[in-house]
Amino acid sequence: MAGKAGAAERKVAVITGASSGLGLATALQFADKGYNVVLAARRMDELQEAARECEAKGVEALPVQTDTSREADVQSLCDEAVKAFGFIDAWVNNAGVYIAGKFEDVPTKDMRRMMDTNLFGYIYGSRAALEQFREQDYGTLINVSSVNASAPQPYISIYSASKAAIRALDESIRMELELDGLLGDINVCTVMPSAIDTNLYQNSANYTGQGLQAIEPVYDPSYVARRIVKLAEYPKREKFVGPAGTLMALQRTLMPGSYEKRLSRFTDFDLLGPRTAEPTHGNLYEPLAENRGMHGGWRDKRIRADRFNMALGAGLAATAGLVGFGIYLFNKGKARA
Repeated sequence: MAGKAGAAERKVAVITGASSGLGLATALQFADKGYNVVLAARRMDELQEAARECEAKGVEALPVQTDTSREADVQSLCDEAVKAFGFIDAWVNNAGVYIAGKFEDVPTKDMRRMMDTNLFGYIYGSRAALEQFREQDYGTLINVSSVNASAPQPYISIYSASKAAIRALDESIRMELELDGLLGDINVCTVMPSAIDTNLYQNSANYTGQGLQAIEPVYDPSYVARRIVKLAEYPKREKFVGPAGTLMALQRTLMPGSYEKRLSRFTDFDLLGPRTAEPTHGNLYEPLAENRGMHGGWRDKRIRADRFNMALGAGLAATAGLVGFGIYLFNKGKARA
């Protein structure tokens, strides 16, 4: 995609929420692929550390302190990226926050703050990126949504709503690009990961009365990040990441009643931990001093997704084998008749 900017120049990726978790993993994966990276988050000290990690891979890294809930901050991020590198090949909107609690128990002030980050932050980032892409005639916008955009769960109604809104936003933008004859040169991709081993749950606003746990199975952030970077090279309109989430979305589509009954019980058991917890607004309004870094430690405590995927693959292979054998016997009997 970056060929129009000059074959000798490195590609450039902008990543929001790049100081920790999936954003940090994505920044490092882009650096591994030779991209110069522009890193955005609220915590400058962590951004600078992330930039040093990327630069150790032989690329340039520009940290830009950004609160994505502020449109002026996001526009400044875009301006700084273009000023430093001249163009942007890929823009990844990833910064997000999490709220857990029954719908009636979550303060509306916190709901609005979540939408400022999870939805309007993406709106601001998408507008800034698309304006730049139209000017340079190419580019890929990647918006990190969630499997909950397609498969909501209890206790995270507002989070699910924010992620569903991102998916609908992207679909509408793609259609507008199609009408303008730009789709293909400018691409919009929606990523919908399953549960990831980050500090999202530790940093969450929480009004459930219980401590939170990562919902099983848990995927490593680098696993998701590799697929995000691949979309920058080979864009697709939507990408579920993690077989568990794909199955959830499929069940919700095919058997919505059964899905709601099963997932309500499963989430009640799996998301809420055994310990009580006081209400907190987590990192909604300000970053927390603790719970930093790429990983949340959940893969040491919960079902690891790689084990789940192996079991799922074995189960699907066995099912396919049985179905195939049944078809063989049916055709054999039909031939004899």
